Amino acid sequence: MNFDITQVDRLLLLQTLFAHAGPLGRGELEYEHRKRAGELVEVMDREECATILADLEGGSGYLDYHKGKPMKLSFEPRTNGRVLVWSDAYDARNGKYRFFEAMLNVFSIDEIRITSKGYRPYIMSDLPQHLVRSKSDELVFRDLIRNLRQEEYELGKYWVIDETRTTYVPQSIQTLMANAPPTGSAL
Repeated sequence: MNFDITQVDRLLLLQTLFAHAGPLGRGELEYEHRKRAGELVEVMDREECATILADLEGGSGYLDYHKGKPMKLSFEPRTNGRVLVWSDAYDARNGKYRFFEAMLNVFSIDEIRITSKGYRPYIMSDLPQHLVRSKSDELVFRDLIRNLRQEEYELGKYWVIDETRTTYVPQSIQTLMANAPPTGSAL
């Protein structure tokens, strides 16, 4: 999938994607080493983000792993000022639709602008079993993608979720709702 992140708070996006990623492969060793050394391995502070963003926003940087977590990000600034990012590599290391899910969990629906709805060929063909979503989870994201509405602004076309046709409730909210006491019950 490809996202237009021109008008998105990219510092928040980077922190969000980092929080939704998990250590993988050789990164697991780095992650554990840093954790044992007392480093904060689950968060990126603003200074870290600013340094990384300076490289990414220049169009020549690529963030491979950070603190043992696979990020696999490169921003694609266009000459008209538009900034795009492919989620394929991130999702291949963190789970199908994980980039999309991270954005849905933090940004408002109208801030999420999709420029390509699918994955490039063969990206998701060899996903490790622990990164494969259940069929019901995958259907949630397929439903969202099926219910996109095309819009356009001065920098180009994109799709947004049509909230008149579908809704999304983050997993964390679903869990809270499932564990909430029945309405009208005494606490």
